[in-house]
Amino acid sequence: MVNSFKTSRESGEEYISSPITDEMGAQEECNTIIAPLMNKYDSLVTSIDKMLEEIEPSVTSEYCIYRVPQKIRKLNEEAYNPRVVSIGPFHHGDERFKSMEVFKKRYFKKVVRRDGGVHLKNYIEFLKYCEASIRQCYSEIIEMDSDEFVTMMLVDGCFIIELLLRTYYTDFRDADHSILSATRLCNDIYRDLILLENQIPFFVLEGMFNLAMTYFKPLPLLDLSLYFFENYNVQQKPPAGFISIKHFTDLILILHRPTSQREVKEFKYTSSATELNEAGVKFIAGSSNCLLDIKFSDGVLEIPCITLYDKTESLIRNLMALELCHYPGDSYMIDYFFFMDFLVNTPKDVDLLIQNGIIENWLGDSKQAADLYNNLNKNCVIISSNFYFSALCEELNAYCKVPRHKWKATLKHDYFNSPWRTASTSAAIVLLALTFIQTVCSILGAAKGN
Repeated sequence: MVNSFKTSRESGEEYISSPITDEMGAQEECNTIIAPLMNKYDSLVTSIDKMLEEIEPSVTSEYCIYRVPQKIRKLNEEAYNPRVVSIGPFHHGDERFKSMEVFKKRYFKKVVRRDGGVHLKNYIEFLKYCEASIRQCYSEIIEMDSDEFVTMMLVDGCFIIELLLRTYYTDFRDADHSILSATRLCNDIYRDLILLENQIPFFVLEGMFNLAMTYFKPLPLLDLSLYFFENYNVQQKPPAGFISIKHFTDLILILHRPTSQREVKEFKYTSSATELNEAGVKFIAGSSNCLLDIKFSDGVLEIPCITLYDKTESLIRNLMALELCHYPGDSYMIDYFFFMDFLVNTPKDVDLLIQNGIIENWLGDSKQAADLYNNLNKNCVIISSNFYFSALCEELNAYCKVPRHKWKATLKHDYFNSPWRTASTSAAIVLLALTFIQTVCSILGAAKGN
């Protein structure tokens, strides 16, 4: 305590100095030094604060509409870009689609001004109420103010609703529908509505559809959607089987999924089609309408037929992109094309699959088809412990390890692959047998004579 306090005289005055007063003085001195520094970095602090505000939130379960990852998109930009019509915010305002905006607005007018429908205000109230939820469906922040965003959703949503109605109900059609029904334009619209980046949430369409149809009770929106995309519903899945649809890309993906589950195991490779064929595996076209329903039994690999045409790559790439972004642990399409990539290494593999009715190639030559299979999975990843075709690959690999299967295949390929070769081989065998019998008889005769 004696050393805790000190006395001092300055200017004839006496005061007592304590640790508390010393600390306060030091703090004031520190503030004097720091204050200019803080002022000096104010602009930097403000800049960093702004940067933090602009950082997008982490991925949430609400996301369902994504920008295709750049590492995937750069492989074929055209496959992910709309050709004639923009839907949703990602390609909104692109000058390339300016002429199509006229038709979209005409269809929008038909919906909101149709006799017996609700007032325009009701649509706006619905979209304003859902706006936050709609924005959360997109994987990035949408730089549009509220009114612009709602207007875009209103026009795009009504365009789709009117298009679905006119496709099913002929009474709704007019001159505009005839123009849009032109084969090339119609096909491009059909294609564009499947693109992952070109979507609006299905619940938005349903809400607007219910408002528009207060005077008329058509088929449910899901039924109209299935009718519009009936070419993809080859498994004839009923509407009752759909629990939740995120958007049209999600709908098409569900239509391609198998109806039954398969045991999944650790990831396995297998050989190419020609190598499997040389090892004794026979290929036939499967009767199933599900691409993933591939079976192997008694040396026969049964694969459902797939048709390759100009829009195939765009469809496949968008379905795979959705799986990659939204269903990484449930990637049926990615697994399927990984398996097909195992089978197809060269145009010779494609030729083999074409000969057996497994591939219908409308792309041109076999090299184009081989390139398609070889490029689809670039920069894609699969869950190695959850590969859908692991058990199938194991069965194929085990079959190919049995030597007699390869011997049998070689014999058939080299000596019985055509009627003429079969006849000549058979004749040679008969001749060899007769020669052997004659030799034996000669030996026996000589032995008997002795």
